[in-house]
Amino acid sequence: MESFLAWLSQTVASSILAILAFIGARSTAIGERFLNHHLEKKISDLEHAHEEKIEALRADLAHLQDRGRRANELEFEALTKVWNSYVDAWIKTQQAIVEYMSFPDLDALSDSDLVTFLDSTELSEPQRRQISSAKDKKEIYSKILRLRTLNIAGLAIYDRRQTLRMSGIFVPASIAKRFKEAFDKLSGAQTERYLAFQHGRGDYETSMEVLDPAGNGEISELQALVRSTIRRD
Repeated sequence: MESFLAWLSQTVASSILAILAFIGARSTAIGERFLNHHLEKKISDLEHAHEEKIEALRADLAHLQDRGRRANELEFEALTKVWNSYVDAWIKTQQAIVEYMSFPDLDALSDSDLVTFLDSTELSEPQRRQISSAKDKKEIYSKILRLRTLNIAGLAIYDRRQTLRMSGIFVPASIAKRFKEAFDKLSGAQTERYLAFQHGRGDYETSMEVLDPAGNGEISELQALVRSTIRRD
């Protein structure tokens, strides 16, 4: 009887251990599946969040690249306008300083030849009448041409300065400043020559600084500055 009870106890104990082992194994499998599912969801969520951040960064990068490209285009266009404007004002100022004029001896022309010549010029009708009625036609004609050249230079400098004011915001500040200084010098020379014309004498200091028929001075330096900026030499 005791042997039977011992055997029964061992059998029951073994069965209980087997059942517990089975339950433990099942619990572990279920736990692993639950853990794997949880980890996979976390990984998926992280991948989705990272993809959104990457897309946002790509959008920001594309925006910056577009802004950079547009800024370069605006800078190129502005520099071109400022350069062309300065060259035009520089040429007209050179002409105002040099005072070179070539025309026939108007006092020696017949009335019909004088009319033909004056009709070929860009002078206004009142100016033509003034010359025709003048005792010294050459002097009056040269004064009108001189004043005309000075006024053309002054207007060109003013207009081209406006171009710098409007387009200068798109160019590097150091270049805009350099062009402003160059325009100021042209204006100083034009004013100097205008005062000399009005009073028959005057100071020629600024005019001599600006006078550069060969284009080897300041305009050459500005040209090199613009070229290096545009081409990024």
